[in-house]
Amino acid sequence: MCSLSIKDDPSEVGRHGILRLEFEKRKDRTILSESYSKSPMHVFQPFYPDETGCAFTHLFNAAGGLVCGDRIEIHIIVNENSHVFATTPSATKIYRSSGDSACQQTEITIRTGGVFEYLPSYVIPFANSSYLQKTKLTMEEDTVAFVLDFFTTGRLARGEHLQFDRYSSIMEVNYCGEPILFEKATLKPLDVNYGSFGFLESFVAAASVYLIFDNPRIEKDLLNTLRAGVDDLSGVLGGISTLPSKGVIVRLLGNGTRSIERALIEIWSVARKHILGRKSFPQLRRVVPF
Repeated sequence: MCSLSIKDDPSEVGRHGILRLEFEKRKDRTILSESYSKSPMHVFQPFYPDETGCAFTHLFNAAGGLVCGDRIEIHIIVNENSHVFATTPSATKIYRSSGDSACQQTEITIRTGGVFEYLPSYVIPFANSSYLQKTKLTMEEDTVAFVLDFFTTGRLARGEHLQFDRYSSIMEVNYCGEPILFEKATLKPLDVNYGSFGFLESFVAAASVYLIFDNPRIEKDLLNTLRAGVDDLSGVLGGISTLPSKGVIVRLLGNGTRSIERALIEIWSVARKHILGRKSFPQLRRVVPF
């Protein structure tokens, strides 16, 4: 059993990766003001593909994937009025496990007026792998977060489908000290037939997009635009729901990763326009690994 209580042990270099990043607004740009990394986790210096001053950066695992017992710890602080867009250069591979689960814990703190967009590539759980991840957002007033959770059912090119031992994902959001979301999804294909009716059926990829914001006035138009867009997508089955307060969740099932990636680009563009008041972002495809 893998614990998400992570302790730093010098003997675990290469197996216990750590990434601690802090961003702040200086003049008209968000910069990476503080950083610490422990192999295999690393971060690229931010770049600025548009005129908004948003800091775009890639978080990457130099090992190429996780094996049993590997642990990744990521802490990101987005300071007042900063805007950060984080992604990954490639998919996260979870290799076959013969012992403890591989784990990743991500904690994001967004301070007043901050915006954090997290659009990583998908997780690929190999046959006989076991993986546990937890993402926690702590948000102050007037903040926005777009966060993606995206995985496939295996190495599709090799014909793997639901052959992993366990895939577990926890999402927790606190807004101004109020818990507004806690959900846990655990798949154990050895115990449950997820290919049956009402589960994944024939779909081989799944994604959840969490759009967290505090502006009820835009919610109706955002929902109508998202629903119209999802209905028009091919190869994807989608659903949209609102949180009791401060957010919208978009769920997607796809016939493959490409169909979901196309949907994500559209959803992200709609969210940026309606929530952030930004025009469509044509360079997005050059930034993310889709």
